[in-house]
Amino acid sequence: MIRKWFVPALALAVLFSVAPVWAAQSVAALPDTAFVNQHPKLSDEESDHKQHKGKMTRKDFEAYRLERLKELAAYFGIKSEGKTAEQLKKEVEAAKVANKDKWEAFKAEHHAKRLEQLRKIADEHGIKTEGKTAEQLREELYKLHGGKGRRPHKLEDHDRAIEDKKDKQKEQKNQV
Repeated sequence: MIRKWFVPALALAVLFSVAPVWAAQSVAALPDTAFVNQHPKLSDEESDHKQHKGKMTRKDFEAYRLERLKELAAYFGIKSEGKTAEQLKKEVEAAKVANKDKWEAFKAEHHAKRLEQLRKIADEHGIKTEGKTAEQLREELYKLHGGKGRRPHKLEDHDRAIEDKKDKQKEQKNQV
């Protein structure tokens, strides 16, 4: 009976003796809170970090966003000169709510443009486009390129990690 409890008791004693050291190291490794609060407004050198998917810098993305807002403002007849992106965004949102029919027409126009782009790409790849929706064309292009774009390998890695975790848990149970 004593042998059964000796190893777990010894493990707990070692764990409790090491815990204060780990806690001190983790507190020392924490960043300064003032620096964390300023994170979005770091120096110009660090603000050029690339966004993951589009490989745009933050400045490029903000310029792109402003151009899209200006395009929307022009469609709704809003003057955009001398306005910040936030002011423009508020006015465009108000115009969307006020002119729902115009907003729906704008969305339909852009969906049609996207469909034409997909048809052009599909034609270049030898895919027939007659009578197909944008979703169908996207799916065929996805299959043609071997699944690039949706990153299924990440899901496989995720599933593999879950299986590895289950295997480790089984091994630990077998050892005890």
